[in-house]
Amino acid sequence: MKTIKLEIKGMTCPTCSAAVNKLVEQLDGIQNKEVNHVTDDAKIEFDENLISEEEIIAKINEGHYKVVGQEDLVNQVDLPHCPSCGKKGALVPNTIFRAMLKPEFSDLIKAESKHFICLNPDCNTAYYNENLSIDKTNLKREIWFKKGTKRKIICYCNNIDREQIKDAVQNHGLETWEEITSHYRKKVIEKCDLLNPTGFCCRSTFDKVVNKFKNEN
Repeated sequence: MKTIKLEIKGMTCPTCSAAVNKLVEQLDGIQNKEVNHVTDDAKIEFDENLISEEEIIAKINEGHYKVVGQEDLVNQVDLPHCPSCGKKGALVPNTIFRAMLKPEFSDLIKAESKHFICLNPDCNTAYYNENLSIDKTNLKREIWFKKGTKRKIICYCNNIDREQIKDAVQNHGLETWEEITSHYRKKVIEKCDLLNPTGFCCRSTFDKVVNKFKNEN
């Protein structure tokens, strides 16, 4: 048995560490694992006869969170370009489509396929793979960074938009994700891999919006 400790960037909440956990759980030979978003690391014990350290790192790097110092392995994940705009997107978990797609388009998603989100604000394509393109009009909820979005939701888990954050910051003196979400919701939830269009934790984007409105005061 071998134990490694990896520094992982991008984890900000329990949902983030849970997402990394899910990736590692897919691998054979993993004996024990501890993923901690507070310390930004993972401690993994594995059977060297069944899996290598490089394979573990490459698997983690398939998601949104990356192992520090392993940039070359990040590039091993081949991300196809958006068929509409030609720009490279980002891998998303298939779990988000239940929350995002209108029911009549849900059958387009195949569980065994990898899907990607188009990050180009000017492009009408929301999600795609090598054989499929889903237009943003096929969604139940708008993607906040796409042009023409009427309501820019920042925290999808708790349905909080930019204007609500602005009011919380400028009129109530609130500054953190915890303070603002608790201001609007009695029961705060964190299920970014199920509800956020990117499958990624919103906290870094949330903090940027908060800082923007703080600087306007």
